[in-house]
Amino acid sequence: MDFFEEIRDSILKADEIDDLAERNQKIDKIISDSVDFAQNLTYSNDHYEAGELLFSVAELLEDMAYSRTLELYEKVISHWENQINTYQMQGKLHEISELYLRIAEIYGEKLKKYDLERRFILKSIRFLKQESDLLLEFNEGRKLAQNYQNIAELYLKVNNFEKAIEFYRNVIKFAKELHYFDILSYSYKQISLCYEELDDFKKAKDILLDAIDFFRDLYQKFKKKNENLAVAQICQILKNLYHFLEDEEQFIFFSKREAGAYINVAEELAKKEKNYYKIARYYRGAALCYKDIQENLLEAASCFVLAANYSEKIGDYNQTAINNVDAAKIFKKLRNHELAYKHFMKAGDHFWKAEEYNKSTESYLNAYDISVEGKLEYNRYGLFNQIIRGLNMIAKDGLQNKQFYTAATLILESIKFYE
Repeated sequence: MDFFEEIRDSILKADEIDDLAERNQKIDKIISDSVDFAQNLTYSNDHYEAGELLFSVAELLEDMAYSRTLELYEKVISHWENQINTYQMQGKLHEISELYLRIAEIYGEKLKKYDLERRFILKSIRFLKQESDLLLEFNEGRKLAQNYQNIAELYLKVNNFEKAIEFYRNVIKFAKELHYFDILSYSYKQISLCYEELDDFKKAKDILLDAIDFFRDLYQKFKKKNENLAVAQICQILKNLYHFLEDEEQFIFFSKREAGAYINVAEELAKKEKNYYKIARYYRGAALCYKDIQENLLEAASCFVLAANYSEKIGDYNQTAINNVDAAKIFKKLRNHELAYKHFMKAGDHFWKAEEYNKSTESYLNAYDISVEGKLEYNRYGLFNQIIRGLNMIAKDGLQNKQFYTAATLILESIKFYE
């Protein structure tokens, strides 16, 4: 057992001590031992691990002795400042920035010293900027874009919205050149939010319209090349931007286009290779797009069914069942009781194979409710038998975990289906 595990066990035991004096004495020893052990780590210049150890101990002690953890957090900061001195000699700019940020978080979240939190965030920014200058020289595009994004986020934390906008624009510049569409769309939205904070609502909207112009051009380009995965990605970005602008018509338009692109990819894969996992994933992606559109619920259900079928082919019964349930819920919404019943039953069967007995039983119960609601003819004995098996299985688990009331309730519930 290592030192931290011993300390954790000691804290758990201390928490069970009722006598306050004895408990405080135990806590004193835990803190003293931890500080001594951390100090020993520093003899090998491992100030980072020393601070990390005390940070972990302090977090474990917070609920028991919050006031006593404050001195530990101060020691953490001291160790990490020593580590920063070492990093400075080694020229590790990114590590320095990260540690300054960790210290800032301690000042803000633990010690509630918000002026110091801000000061250390600005220190973190300073070293991120230095690192960014080096990355620019070495043409490290992805890392540079990520650094600029981190700087922008930190400026947001200190409510310097103008500076945040400046660095989000830097992200956009590099992300456009390198086609990093994920962080590109995010940066456009963040700039918009910054302008809103500055009460400049026209610029907040204009920046999103700029983003839409850029991505619509890309959409046309990828569409002409039949690059369906890229089309799907761009459509997803565009629909989210339009949703942000509350443009329902364009949101629906690009949701449909995204779904169509996923279906195209799935159909291409079905012809060329038997990668059922990917095919299932793309059909599910299409289903989720259609699900947001009221007039396309049938298409959503159909895609969930296809996703379930392909998941079943690879023996992923849990994912199969999830798709079955999603299909069943939509069929229920469409008041197609027969298909809703069918897919709830399939979900129950597949969850059972995946040993998800709670979810299996819930699916069978949903099938039963649908059969009553739709006045369906069904295999009464087979369904009731599955429900009883499931309820008893869950009750058995409850008994093992000493959840006697829950177990008894489930057993009584199962008796109803014997009647």
